[in-house]
Amino acid sequence: MSHDRFYSRVNGPTLHRVNAVRWVDEVSPRHLAGGGNPRHVTERLLASGWSDHSVVGFPHVLRESPDQRLHLALEPELDAHSPWWRINPAENHEWSAQFGGNTPVEMIAGFTDALNSAAPQPETDLWQLAASRGWTLLRTGSERAALSPDETALLSRTPSLAETPVWRWTVQVSVPLSAGRHQWIWNSSIDEAAPAAAVAGFVTALTDPGPLLRVEGQTPHLTFGFLDSHRSAVTPEQHRLRHLKRLQATRTPNPAGPPPAGRPPPPGQARHKSRR
Repeated sequence: MSHDRFYSRVNGPTLHRVNAVRWVDEVSPRHLAGGGNPRHVTERLLASGWSDHSVVGFPHVLRESPDQRLHLALEPELDAHSPWWRINPAENHEWSAQFGGNTPVEMIAGFTDALNSAAPQPETDLWQLAASRGWTLLRTGSERAALSPDETALLSRTPSLAETPVWRWTVQVSVPLSAGRHQWIWNSSIDEAAPAAAVAGFVTALTDPGPLLRVEGQTPHLTFGFLDSHRSAVTPEQHRLRHLKRLQATRTPNPAGPPPAGRPPPPGQARHKSRR
């Protein structure tokens, strides 16, 4: 089915036809660039072997990891400040990660890409990382925070108000209005019990000083006047091909495919392997 004649957010740079997208902009600071295209996350998970459990006809996306231990839900709401994205273990829910609708998908992908990586990740001092990228470190008692160079994003490590506090990494992004007021753009919350590599992946993507690519209509109008935006040398077609290359680099082999050629293992060994 062709969607070329429909005016919809689905008409993004990942479709086969991109003539509806006239240009791509480079936008900074990246935390004000807007959510972007959700497929940067959702299609990458499918390519990594995650299964699709979305209900046909309902406006949401549900993904389950290959080992069935992790769930991702994307449920857009009218309020872009509410948690559109939720990631958590499938059973015990000992941690969760939540991201508002205007959270750049590249930052969410920093979290989910690390969840999919089997390679061991070195420990990262996230505060020093932020400081090395121009963020100002703050501290109040046991709570720590870092303020972005433009002072519109605050990364914090704070406890919950529960009787047994749960420590979380939170981000609050807002732009100033008159009379000391602020307009909230997005916020996120990641429990500290989440995999450390995934937390580091998110913070690394958040504090990266480089711009993000956005097509027409993907930048929140509330951030106008606070952005540095200019036409990118990257064409819409090149933007699409970059996305496809990202998927191709992630695709997992079909587990039901034929085994590699060679001498088969002894029957007992084969049975042992099948149980692992």
